[in-house]
Amino acid sequence: MMHCLLSRAAFTRRGVTAAFLAGLMALTLVSRADAIVYDGTPDLALTSAMVAAGGGPEHFSSSTLFNVVTGSQSGSEATKLTNQFGAADVKNTFAIFDFAVNDVIRIVTAKHIALPPPSPAPTDAKALAVALYQAGMTPKGVWDVGYMLEHLVTHPIHHVMMRDIDAKFSADKNARFHIVLAQMMDDLAMAYRTSSR
Repeated sequence: MMHCLLSRAAFTRRGVTAAFLAGLMALTLVSRADAIVYDGTPDLALTSAMVAAGGGPEHFSSSTLFNVVTGSQSGSEATKLTNQFGAADVKNTFAIFDFAVNDVIRIVTAKHIALPPPSPAPTDAKALAVALYQAGMTPKGVWDVGYMLEHLVTHPIHHVMMRDIDAKFSADKNARFHIVLAQMMDDLAMAYRTSSR
């Protein structure tokens, strides 16, 4: 009887989580058209720092970047995200992040855009995490994945990147990528705010 109750509770919890994610995904897909556009000068030095922290343009890995910016908390953060979203969505997030960065590198190379020296230092986990978080903060005070990406690479390149991600992975998986990455960045911001108190 207890096993049955636990199983039912777990099923219900998964159902609520699935419904919650479905709602967030719907909002994410709808919000693309209403998203706040960053049309300023891209912070290519920050882009360069992010790519360098992930292993460089030839060997970029979002897992490596994740380990750098989360530092000693990488294991606990990975566990938290997996418990919150499921292993498949976390794996999907890293796969899409890898693809997105490689897509950007392909685009900027084709356009002969040279990345400047990295700033902040790719080894400065806190400075890099804080800079990436600040890059995604909209004028309305709301953090947004798309705004961060546009701050890093420009609106037009972000638009091409989203189209390429949808084509390779699907719009649904792209929406889930946005949700998981937003949570990851919120967790990082909270961790570094707490550690600096």
